[in-house]
Amino acid sequence: MPLHSLYYSLLLCGLIMSLAFSLIEAAVATPTRGCSEVERDALLSFKANVKDPSHRLASWSPQIDCCKWSGVVCKTTNNASLFGGQHVVELNLQNPNVDTESFFIDPQTFLASLRGEILSPSFQTALQGEMLSPSLLNLTRLERLNLSWNDFGGTPIPKFIGSFLNLKYLELYGSNFAGVIPSQLGNLSSLYHLGLGSRWYVGAIAPRLDWLSGLSSLRHLDLSSVNLSTVSQNWLSEVNMVPSLQELYLYGCDLNHIPSSFNSHLNLTSLKILNLEANLFSSSLPNWLWRLTSLSSLTIDASGLIPAGISNLTRLIQLHISGNISSPLPVEIWSLNHLMQLDLSSNNMLTGPIPTEIANLSSLQLLFLSDCSLNGQMPSEIGNLRSLISLDLSFNSLSGPIPIEIGNLTSLISLDISFNSLSDPIPTEIGNLTSLINLNLSFNSLSGLIPTEIGNLSSLVRLHLTGNSLSGPIPTEIGKLSKLQSLTLQENSLVSVLSESHLANLTNLKTLTLRENSQITISFDYDWVPSFQLETIDLASCIVGPRFPQWLRSQKSMFALSLSNTSINDILPHWLWNSSSSTFWTIDLSNNKLRGPIPSKIPRQMHINFMSPNYLILSNNHINGSIPSFICKWKELRILDLSYNSLSGEIPKCWQEANTNLDFIHLGNNKLTGEIPSSIGNLIGLTSLHLDNNDLSGQLPMSLKNCTKLHVIDLRGNNFIGSIPTWIGQSLQHLTVLKLRSNMFSGIIPSNLGELSNLQILDLANNNLRGSIPYSFGNFSAIRSTSRAMNHSISIGGADLDLYIGYGESDSLSIVTKGFEYVFSSILYLVKLIDLSNNSLTGEFPMTFGSLVGLQTLNLSRNFLRGRIPYTIGKMKSLETLDLSFNNLSGVIPQDLSRLTALNHLNLSYNNLSGNIPSGYQLQTLQDASIYKGNAQLCGVLINKSCSTDVGNNVTKEELQKSKSQIFLSIYFGTSLGYVIGLCHLCGGHCSNEVPRDASRISFSKLLKFPQEIVVFFLSP
Repeated sequence: MPLHSLYYSLLLCGLIMSLAFSLIEAAVATPTRGCSEVERDALLSFKANVKDPSHRLASWSPQIDCCKWSGVVCKTTNNASLFGGQHVVELNLQNPNVDTESFFIDPQTFLASLRGEILSPSFQTALQGEMLSPSLLNLTRLERLNLSWNDFGGTPIPKFIGSFLNLKYLELYGSNFAGVIPSQLGNLSSLYHLGLGSRWYVGAIAPRLDWLSGLSSLRHLDLSSVNLSTVSQNWLSEVNMVPSLQELYLYGCDLNHIPSSFNSHLNLTSLKILNLEANLFSSSLPNWLWRLTSLSSLTIDASGLIPAGISNLTRLIQLHISGNISSPLPVEIWSLNHLMQLDLSSNNMLTGPIPTEIANLSSLQLLFLSDCSLNGQMPSEIGNLRSLISLDLSFNSLSGPIPIEIGNLTSLISLDISFNSLSDPIPTEIGNLTSLINLNLSFNSLSGLIPTEIGNLSSLVRLHLTGNSLSGPIPTEIGKLSKLQSLTLQENSLVSVLSESHLANLTNLKTLTLRENSQITISFDYDWVPSFQLETIDLASCIVGPRFPQWLRSQKSMFALSLSNTSINDILPHWLWNSSSSTFWTIDLSNNKLRGPIPSKIPRQMHINFMSPNYLILSNNHINGSIPSFICKWKELRILDLSYNSLSGEIPKCWQEANTNLDFIHLGNNKLTGEIPSSIGNLIGLTSLHLDNNDLSGQLPMSLKNCTKLHVIDLRGNNFIGSIPTWIGQSLQHLTVLKLRSNMFSGIIPSNLGELSNLQILDLANNNLRGSIPYSFGNFSAIRSTSRAMNHSISIGGADLDLYIGYGESDSLSIVTKGFEYVFSSILYLVKLIDLSNNSLTGEFPMTFGSLVGLQTLNLSRNFLRGRIPYTIGKMKSLETLDLSFNNLSGVIPQDLSRLTALNHLNLSYNNLSGNIPSGYQLQTLQDASIYKGNAQLCGVLINKSCSTDVGNNVTKEELQKSKSQIFLSIYFGTSLGYVIGLCHLCGGHCSNEVPRDASRISFSKLLKFPQEIVVFFLSP
């Protein structure tokens, strides 16, 4: 090549390279454009269709490049030009307060929850919408979409999501999507992660799963809480069409069938996580499970034995099997030495002791065996599990001591062995567990002292020793637990003076519960201001008084306060009503000597601070004044108990709005006057109404019939007048207790009271009732049964807190039986009683009472009943008390009375009974002659009056039946003859038109109607 040609060639190359470098420099110097206007507008349209209460999308402004917006990720795609812009490839708008990847399965998250660091998802930061804007379709390069833990109001998952063909990651977990899952999702062939599940909302519906076969790249599938009931028979075959699946979550999907075998080719051999918990499986564990040898986590409900094939799952790290797994556990389970989490809780057929082979699981971190039927002692080998961070053996039947080897578990953060039968003192080695956050030894039979070594547990947040037999003082070393939030020592036998030195350093304390320790004295300086803010304070039955504790005035976060039976003798402080800046759930100051009035009104600022409590219990004090009307405005109030005080005035009339929350009102044993306000009928949720022993008057308001949930009405000891309303039997079908004794009710007893099938206690004594006892009383279904379980249980206030279990399924009433007044509280449901005494009732003792085989107390004394005591009384086998004294009963005492083996109180005095006093069986134990006094014609050894020879033995049932049969035959033939004569007369008259047609029909009907009373009497056994 000539020299000049080479020169020109080199010059040309240099120019080209110079131009290239210039272009590159220009490209670097020129800023890259942000996202396109189309994509920006699509995102702004999405924002316009959602509510953002926490302003998470505040950065989404048209003036800012959308690639810089919160939750938006962009990148330059491969086919963009050198000067081209970027495209949105990821939209991550997950609720920031939760982590869906670890919220339920990660041990560290679980442990953080023990520390109080993790709470339930906060929906205050959730985006809220009713639809997804279709404008999102303009994000054509979208690869990742995460909208989890938001609230889309039950809207269906839009079909257009199936058009994002570049989508690789789709997470909609817990965002309240409902409706049918669109099959168009099967178009997303690049998708490797699909989350459509939920645990907080009712899930969507998937009537078919065949679209899963299009997701050939899928590795993660979460359909938790999606309704799969329609594919319950073939769900496994459909899921098996996804060959790359590694994680499968089908929690709570209404599946009721799990195939025991799977004959087709199993594509799920790459599966690492399988969660089938909370379904409706009742079969044994299927054999195909043991072919999933890559499994590291298995969670499932099942029944029966765990097969030996579980040993194939050698990579298993997490195993959770609940349901009805039965013993024995296969020895192979103890060879799974990679296990870090073992949860077999809630298998109540899992019996026997904890095997010593458990020590082989040396990698175990979480061991949950709660709510099984395990017995025997805790094995000392449990101390070999040195990696254990959480141990839960609660709700079993374990006995014996806590092994001292428990002190070897120095990594332990949570120890719960509550609700067992463990005994002996708490081992001092417990002080070695310096990492403990939660220690729960409640409800065992532990004895001795609380070890002082407990002060070494510097990380402790919760210390629960409730319901044991611990004695001695509360160690001052507890004061070293500066992180402690909850201290519960109630129901022990502690003898201690609790001083400021115990609590001064517990700056994080929120719960202090010492109730039912009658020898604990609370001794704080009058002006002491604690460093903590308590939420729950329960010092019931401790010694707090005589002065009302002033230190409570500094507690502005109180949620529940119980100072019941604490020897307080002081004025009810007005500052109490302004002592909490949040909702005051419970106030229980009962059984003290508090005096003074409840304030008549709460100042406006106090009313703002003092939110409506659920429980207000001030019973058994000396509180006076009137009941303030502001109580009517407490819409959350569920239990109001102001009984046994000196309250006066009228019951507030301000119950103007329907209130479904108020369950229980007890204003008994005060000095209240006036009538029951008609507005009380607006309390449509009321289940128990006690207004007993006041000075109330007037008639019962008809509005009470609106309170159809009432179980208990106790109005005894007042001045109510008028008749007993018929609407009680018509509208109050749930009534279990009706007490109207000691009033001035008059008229007859409504027969429709017999329709109250749940009634167990009927007390109408000491009124002015007249007429006969309704035969319908033999229909009381609950009393016709000997069952001691309530046909319709009373649930008052829900007994949400242990503080108030006395207001749960047990109510409290005084009952007059055996001549004495008794108070039944926790065993009210065992009592079945009818008391109609001291009225003006006439007629006979109803034979239908013989069907009340569950009745325990029957008192018909001090009336004007006549006739015989029916022999059917012998059928009332549960009868313990029978009082028929001061009536006009005649005839002999039936021998059947001696068959009442439970009878221990009998009074037949002051009647006109005659004949020999029966003996034998139970009557042999009743040797008090006064029970027959005032019956001049009675005779027998017990009353020292011999019977004459013409006085026979008491008529037996067999003799009475024979006599009745003879009488029946005589009446039958006589009546038959009368029928023939009458029929002839009527027919003759009718045929000759001498008798009007209507009169003939009426007479003919009456003649053919055989008297029902005669049939019942003669045909009864």
